[in-house]
Amino acid sequence: MVTRRQLLRMGGTAALGISGAVALAACGETQVVTKEVPVDRVVVKEVEVEKIVTQQVERVVTQEVEKVVEREVPVEKVVEVQKVVEVPVEKVVEKVVTKEVQKVVEKVVQVEKMAERPSAVIRLANDHSSGARGAAMSWALDKFHAEFPHIVIKFEPQDHLYVDSFSIHIAAGTQAELALLDGGFFNTWVHRGGFARIDGALSKHPDWDPTKWYAPPDEMTVGQFDDDRVNFKAPHTTGYGGVAQFGMPYQGNINGKIYNFTLLEELGIPMPVEGSYHLEREAADLFAQSSDPEAGTYGVRMSSNAWIVWGSWARALQGSGNHMYRAPDQLHWDIFNDGGDRGFAYAVNTVLDGVAPPFDQVQQIAGEFGDPFSAGKMATYWTGGGVGGTIPRIKDRFSWGLGPIEEGDRGPAPHHFTNQGQYCTATAERNGLVEECTETLLYFAGPEVQGRIAIDRGSLPMLKTVIESDEFKAGPPENHGYYKTWMDKDDHHHWQNGHPNWWEWYESFRAATPPFIGDMSIEEGMQHIINTSDRVLEDNKEEYDSWKAWIDALPPTA
Repeated sequence: MVTRRQLLRMGGTAALGISGAVALAACGETQVVTKEVPVDRVVVKEVEVEKIVTQQVERVVTQEVEKVVEREVPVEKVVEVQKVVEVPVEKVVEKVVTKEVQKVVEKVVQVEKMAERPSAVIRLANDHSSGARGAAMSWALDKFHAEFPHIVIKFEPQDHLYVDSFSIHIAAGTQAELALLDGGFFNTWVHRGGFARIDGALSKHPDWDPTKWYAPPDEMTVGQFDDDRVNFKAPHTTGYGGVAQFGMPYQGNINGKIYNFTLLEELGIPMPVEGSYHLEREAADLFAQSSDPEAGTYGVRMSSNAWIVWGSWARALQGSGNHMYRAPDQLHWDIFNDGGDRGFAYAVNTVLDGVAPPFDQVQQIAGEFGDPFSAGKMATYWTGGGVGGTIPRIKDRFSWGLGPIEEGDRGPAPHHFTNQGQYCTATAERNGLVEECTETLLYFAGPEVQGRIAIDRGSLPMLKTVIESDEFKAGPPENHGYYKTWMDKDDHHHWQNGHPNWWEWYESFRAATPPFIGDMSIEEGMQHIINTSDRVLEDNKEEYDSWKAWIDALPPTA
């Protein structure tokens, strides 16, 4: 690599010539002394780079050339003076022509730009490459490159089905330094050396405050152990904690409710009122009154995946609300206990009774609009937090917005709240880039990028100040501030990602489909879910205990 000194020396040597006008170049400006002095002979003298500085050139050219001009020295004497004066930069510069001095200054500027070249190149694997989420990511990358020129991010789009592909990279040690993943994947690989701790780097950073973000447990950190809701409130309310941290939040999801206000008004159905919207009474009436299968309109959209709708209904109808998906003993499916089975049965019956469309007819109802709600065919619909795609599909064809969630005997249904974060992998540690990766993660979790996510609305920001902002609360859709109400609650359930074989256990969520499509009875369907879950938990209990012991043995933050 050519050094700054070598580059200036090459440029300075080439700059000495035999033409006439003398110039001064400083900070991109040129001052010309107008007198040509013909010479018979040119003396070229090599000068050390450090001495060709802007101040020196200005002094030499101004003083020395003016002196020569005022005395009108004959050509022969000018040349003779150069022979006598040995070292001074003055005499060398005296022979520098205008164009040549400009070349020297240009070389200096180029060297300064070389000094600004990035000191770190970080690969970021991420599936946010299109739609509202892609727009936010593209904006964030452009802003980051402008504000952090010493770090270059090489964006590597990945398929959203990254579980297999990224596992291969981790096993081979070829994973990107940073990656947008999920808590279940993270806990599968963290004890196997797939990720790098950042809590040490975070503790040294002036912007670090673990209470600034909503923090669903067992996703960015290990050691919170979201497995005993009887004794512990939803830990996201206290901020990030646990034993060690390996990533930062990026996009959130929380299940909630959106309404087609226009359709409800046309049907003469009043909007639900909080405190009087019980799932099995007022909500059931609304679903039934707004459904007309022959006309292709329905009261609700159902999903077989527990997190979207029926997991919240199950906990709403429990006597205590303390039974999550997985029991504290890590051996049993738990959410059907204490009356939770009523929520699951009610969800299946929405399809069987015709207040939710059959799964195989959803796309036909959606038509060109992508989903039945955007098509104007649904009175209510779920939301996971990202309405950025719904907004352009609906445009101004009808009025819509967020509204109350269904309720049980104890009040509104608890929400499923989760976050997909960006993680620092072991590749960053191997390449000595943990601090740079931490700086990058903090930026993407900070007010600029999280604020942009609030604008594009492809997902939920996780920074509390952004959720509190007027910009976030403003529509469309109407009542967008409901998200804050939901996120601030302390009775959420989460993915319970704290398990080394989480993705294998997740098959129990996928196992819920048969009763919704008529392949099993409700009772058979529930037993199928339980069997799928408990088989995985029992087969991996020893590994779970080992994983938990590994976490307990981790050293505290340095």
